Amino acid sequence: MAGQQHIICVDDEDGILVALRHQLQPFSDDYQIDLAHSGHAALDLVAEIERDGDQVAMVIADQIMPGMKGVELLEEVHRRFPDTIKILLTGQAGLDTVIRAINNAGLDRYLGKPWDEPDLRMTVDVLLSKYQLSRENQRLIADLRRSNDELRHLNADLEKRVRHRTDELARANQRLSQLAITDGLTGVYNHRYFHERLALEVERSGRTELPLALLMVDVDYFKTYNDLNGHPAGDKVLARVAELLAVGRRVNDVVARYGGEEFAVLLIDTPAQAAAAVAHSILQRVASESFENEAAQPDGLLSVSVGVANCPDDADDAGALLLAADSALYKAKRNGRNRVAVAGDSGVLRSLK
Repeated sequence: MAGQQHIICVDDEDGILVALRHQLQPFSDDYQIDLAHSGHAALDLVAEIERDGDQVAMVIADQIMPGMKGVELLEEVHRRFPDTIKILLTGQAGLDTVIRAINNAGLDRYLGKPWDEPDLRMTVDVLLSKYQLSRENQRLIADLRRSNDELRHLNADLEKRVRHRTDELARANQRLSQLAITDGLTGVYNHRYFHERLALEVERSGRTELPLALLMVDVDYFKTYNDLNGHPAGDKVLARVAELLAVGRRVNDVVARYGGEEFAVLLIDTPAQAAAAVAHSILQRVASESFENEAAQPDGLLSVSVGVANCPDDADDAGALLLAADSALYKAKRNGRNRVAVAGDSGVLRSLK
């Protein structure tokens, strides 16, 4: 049956084989005792055992046999199964034969003929115990390697899952961080983030002596538009105006919803004249845009007014800069809307249409 372990006795004399079978009978419960009359017959038996998936635990071979000597047989067995126990029996072999068997066949024991039966049984018992311990150690090592491989695979899978979850968490945190500074309706920065950046950029401008411009943008007659068209339509206007404000925006510039229909634009390293040009571009983009039912607006179109202030020309701190830009915005609205007002020297405002 598959998995059976075998002891093969090889001798060209039937009497020797019968004696070996009888003396090895105590081991027959755990090992199948097989007999072969020659080295070639023994190798055929080994091949058959291997095909059946069984194991050759021990080979006891006589040295003097026709065709193939015992040492030659044991050398071949050792080549195929290094762990198999190999015992050489002979009454005629000299020292050279024994040395060859030890060196080339991995000989475990040499017994001269005639042998002592108790000595044979004790030798077989000790060697089989050693064989089984060796096989058990190999099995344990194989199990340990499999366990280590499984553990490595589990660790690799766990590390992959942790990396995946960590990446997901990082993306989620990034989205949360973005949401925390983003206006939900328009998608531009919110009021809180604008004030944080305003303070930071004013401080940076003072330190580097590079100009900083602030644009305050207000949608003209927005309440009228909401009253005529409803808040959903008004929300669409605000979202579109935010998009138009962001056209051509540099990476460091900030577009934010300040509140209601009012927006703020921070232009980094931008002097007053260049900021006024940006404000006029915004004015023209919004005026050129087609909005739903804008013809019903007081001026026949939907427009914005823009106030422009510059740091350090108009203010040297965040609050003063915001006040200057806001004052310029209301100047633009008082002067007829759909125009740009720039805070001038000594707080004088000039309106540009």
